[in-house]
Amino acid sequence: MFNRIGVFYNDLKNHILPLAQEAVDFLHTKHVRAELLTSLEHPEKQDLIISMGGDGTMLRCARACAPCHIPVLGINCGTLGFLAAAEKEEMPLALQALLDGKCNSHKRLMLQVVIRDNGTQRTFTALNDCVLHAANMRAFTVNCTFNGTPLPSYFGDGVIVATPTGSTAYCLAAGGPIVEPDVAVFVVTPVCPHSLHQRPMVLSARGKLILTPAFKNAEDRATATLDGQIQLPLEPGAEIAISQAPFAVELLTLPARGFFTVLHKKLSWGQSEC
Repeated sequence: MFNRIGVFYNDLKNHILPLAQEAVDFLHTKHVRAELLTSLEHPEKQDLIISMGGDGTMLRCARACAPCHIPVLGINCGTLGFLAAAEKEEMPLALQALLDGKCNSHKRLMLQVVIRDNGTQRTFTALNDCVLHAANMRAFTVNCTFNGTPLPSYFGDGVIVATPTGSTAYCLAAGGPIVEPDVAVFVVTPVCPHSLHQRPMVLSARGKLILTPAFKNAEDRATATLDGQIQLPLEPGAEIAISQAPFAVELLTLPARGFFTVLHKKLSWGQSEC
């Protein structure tokens, strides 16, 4: 039973506020302590976070809640809502299922991204992906090792390292495979490679992947982008070490909202064009 529930929404999107308040009011009628949140600074004060928004809001909630082992239930108020438990029209149904203990729990692997440059080390997490690309649009080389073994270098617009969850995001658009969420792997997908022999690759999440960008011109720089939301400019000689995070995010969903059902509904998977 969840005694303290935070309902988080993006306060820059005013149209979501009435829906978020409706969720809080519903929970109050069920004698559940619930409050509106516009910050995820202290998720540990809640037993559960309800994400009101699109996939971007869910990604923010995942990164904040996973280290504290706080589950997340998403109500899609955005466009795609691939990670959500229910659509906004289904909100009362989803909240009642939550209170009745009828939601399914899914643990999703996350990335730990350690950036070493300029004598410093910074650690971040991501649910979908880490994308290495040039600060200014140009092709460059990405040197790679996996568990200390050198891999062929990539030359192109960048490299995406995605989790199974992120395999249906930018990775898919770049030609990567769809990966079932329970598989513990990383998907490495080149972005616009300048070679016909560079293809996506699936690696065990038990290993460590190290990426090192290299440019012909000394003034060029690379950027690492996490979940499409966190931009991390890199200094020359930077090293990006990617491994499985020591924690997973727990996402709650309705029983009828399985991965393949969502894949078919949201991305038209298996749908005939005839």
